[in-house]
Amino acid sequence: MKLSLRTAVAILMLLGGGILARAEEWQVLERPPIRIHYQQGNGSEAQLLAGEAGGVLQAVERDLGLEVGGPLEVRILPAGGGDGPGDGAPHWAVGYVRSGSREVVLRGSWIRTYPFGDLLSLFAHETTHVLLDTVPQEGTIPRWFHEGVAVMESRHWSFRDAFTLGTTVLVGRPTPLSRLTRSFPSDDSAARAAYAESFHFVSYLEREHGPGAVRRILEKMQQGAEFPEAFRLAMGRDLASEEAAWRDRVNFAYRWIPALTSTGVLWMGITLLVLLGRIARLRRDRALLDSWKQQGLD
Repeated sequence: MKLSLRTAVAILMLLGGGILARAEEWQVLERPPIRIHYQQGNGSEAQLLAGEAGGVLQAVERDLGLEVGGPLEVRILPAGGGDGPGDGAPHWAVGYVRSGSREVVLRGSWIRTYPFGDLLSLFAHETTHVLLDTVPQEGTIPRWFHEGVAVMESRHWSFRDAFTLGTTVLVGRPTPLSRLTRSFPSDDSAARAAYAESFHFVSYLEREHGPGAVRRILEKMQQGAEFPEAFRLAMGRDLASEEAAWRDRVNFAYRWIPALTSTGVLWMGITLLVLLGRIARLRRDRALLDSWKQQGLD
């Protein structure tokens, strides 16, 4: 049977559309209260989440004293799938929460890259944001607290983060937290510095005021206090005083990190190792000559 060119093109378009539709078909794994949406290329990640994400969610809920309060949707975007319409996520974000929802979105092609060592750490980070969004007076929680707590719950802090913070305090003081209240910088390196600073301050609160400092702040907010008042009630002094004390500590502790890892120091270390090696060799040669003299072999 002969087909016209127009008919052949129409058939090819229909067949192509069917193949594309099958390729883009979403599959679902139900692990209440978690529902995982994925496509075929991310089946292994979906299976890992299905097996482990429930325990991670319970741990984060326990740490923060909060509950998700409904189904938690997790969507793994296919590699090269982009953000989806209207998400507005930063280009460097490996995962994010859709605004005003309980849907965690993970970028399928990036989920094993920095700053998250593994998929479960990323899931814990984004789930923390979902839980913090359930707090009464949530609109008063500053961005630095949101992100600092999320990094803490992801259990991920590397030397790269420490180096970033050290570089920040080497060239100047860390960004005032008041400038990280509403948003983070859009630039990759500046955002990384903001994450490092936020996490370090939150972890400082946990060290100085005992484990559960974050949870106590959130409890005060659940009782109706806005963030500044909840912070004062839970920590015993206001945010400005606590930030000043932290800045003194972090400037002293981290200023040496970039200096000790600079190229100049690296070559000084290599030179020192070479000199020590030569000195050791000269000592061995001298000891050998002395031994020969004692045996009359010189």
